[in-house]
Amino acid sequence: MEKFLWEPSDKRKKESILEDFSKFINFKSNYNFKNLWKWSVDHPDEFWSKFWDYSKIIGDKGKEVIRYDNIFNKTKFFSDSKLNYTENILKKKSSEVAISFLSEKGFEEEISWDQLYSKVCKFSNYLKSLGLKKGDRVAAYVPNKIESIISFLACAKNGIIWSSCSPDFGTQGVVDRFKQIEPSILITSDHYFYNGKKINILEKIEDILKQIPSIKKTLVFAYNKKEEMFLQGHINFDEVLNQAEADETFERFEFNHPIYILFSSGTTGKPKCITHGAGNVLIEHNKEFMLHCDIRDNEKLFYYTTTGWMMWNWLVGGLATGSSIFLFDGAPVYPKINILLEYCQNKKINLFGVSAKYIDHLKNEKYKSTNL
Repeated sequence: MEKFLWEPSDKRKKESILEDFSKFINFKSNYNFKNLWKWSVDHPDEFWSKFWDYSKIIGDKGKEVIRYDNIFNKTKFFSDSKLNYTENILKKKSSEVAISFLSEKGFEEEISWDQLYSKVCKFSNYLKSLGLKKGDRVAAYVPNKIESIISFLACAKNGIIWSSCSPDFGTQGVVDRFKQIEPSILITSDHYFYNGKKINILEKIEDILKQIPSIKKTLVFAYNKKEEMFLQGHINFDEVLNQAEADETFERFEFNHPIYILFSSGTTGKPKCITHGAGNVLIEHNKEFMLHCDIRDNEKLFYYTTTGWMMWNWLVGGLATGSSIFLFDGAPVYPKINILLEYCQNKKINLFGVSAKYIDHLKNEKYKSTNL
């Protein structure tokens, strides 16, 4: 019989968040996962209302949990509620690490909860100074770095709709996506690394700007703060953060207000816009992290992803639990095949997420380790 790679301790099983939630709702019906699940789908109004309370969402819940429609996708959740996604993400105030970053080049960066809060509030104020308002769009052509998360949270704070692409997308792939949503500004980085190669992002920017006339300003952050940038008329993201005043007000928007636009793969014509609502994303991610993944305050989350995949948005949502998130930018098997496994072992990660393709690659390479 093969040994399990991992299983929760008996204590963790008995003290799971799912177990605690069942007590919170006074669930009496022979508690087990199947019965609890059945109750949640048979009584969705009660489940979502109770889970809003249990996950301590900041906002006005309102009185109407679900407004049903005969056309299923027109059914509305929490139609009279108000909240601010970023307010819920940044509710933890601490000097402890909120986000940690590792590049395949080997350098690391981190930001505390207090620093993250300050920088998001500063950048959100800068966006207001540009005249951007609720419903405007911001496009980001960015690597998986802390600055990308600061930018996204600042947009969500202001009710601005975010959309991001990974810098490995070609120019046409970026234009096919962003041109549809008519963004006002573009956020990017000077370069990134992949599989040992330094790749210049700015070389692609001029061609992108020519094809998307709605973009009026481009902000660029340095991939490595120790290297000088040559911006050719673009705005220095880091200087903006240093000069801006913090706006600590959090306007609350309707539950279904769009928070970001993701895209289909584009295999059947141009990529199609998939718009997500702020409250929908918040409460669903809270449910997944808490009830399904058993993630709690002060734990550590890692998922290997780029900013063009939905798992990047999901990982950011983990901050709402009070957990720290860990980012890796670069090739998942560079400079060595076990770089991700080693990183997560060293950081004592609680949740390790990768794609099936990565696991299959390790299998095909017959990778084994006696140290992990």
